[in-house]
Amino acid sequence: MVDAGLGQRLLDGPLRWTPESLPPNPLPAGERRARFSPSGALVTYFHGTPRQFSGSLFDSIGGGGDRSDVENQITREDVFAVAAVNAPVPAAVASLLLNEPASGRLATLLRQLPTDIDLWDAEDETLAIATKAWDEIRTIHEAGTTFGADGGFAANKLLARKRPRLIPLYDEKVRAVVYLVEGASWWFSLRDALRVDGEDNEVRFRVGAAMLEAKVGYVSVLRGLDVILWSYASFGGSKPK
Repeated sequence: MVDAGLGQRLLDGPLRWTPESLPPNPLPAGERRARFSPSGALVTYFHGTPRQFSGSLFDSIGGGGDRSDVENQITREDVFAVAAVNAPVPAAVASLLLNEPASGRLATLLRQLPTDIDLWDAEDETLAIATKAWDEIRTIHEAGTTFGADGGFAANKLLARKRPRLIPLYDEKVRAVVYLVEGASWWFSLRDALRVDGEDNEVRFRVGAAMLEAKVGYVSVLRGLDVILWSYASFGGSKPK
């Protein structure tokens, strides 16, 4: 199921152009809060000094999860990387992921997912395979935990690490700001939101503009959007000065 209103909600919320459109901040100077800025969020997240967010290393640990020599296998670096975005993988789960037979099953699925395709260009069949990989990782996660903990978010982040242009991150923070209608798929809904108007897509334009201003062109558009959404959720739509 697709949430047809997702794109407009992103434009009206986390990706809203605010500096000229909003009235002056009525709070006293000592209590004033800066309006949320997508590019400012990216600068803070990726370029903060000292480094404030371990997630800024998610894409670069070990050279990236989609580099050609490891693109179809889950590695120790991938496990470290997802821990950096608040999805620590228990040792027992990591052992299952990194060894046969699970590693072989995942490799078979990953080989069917291209590294050079963007979410908005992906066909239903490609996302169906990605869903199978997500199910596989989630099942492995549940098998490796004492109480069968839900590994859905960890599975999503592992796949986003392996296919950063194809799979968007999803967790409690993102869920809290995108307001998906009940039963809607995040991947399919975001894909459709990023497809509207083709090359003139406004969501992609605003994310790209924020990334350009923040000088973070080395990460995918999906990762840029994820950081914007995460920051918007974390700071409640504003960031303290």
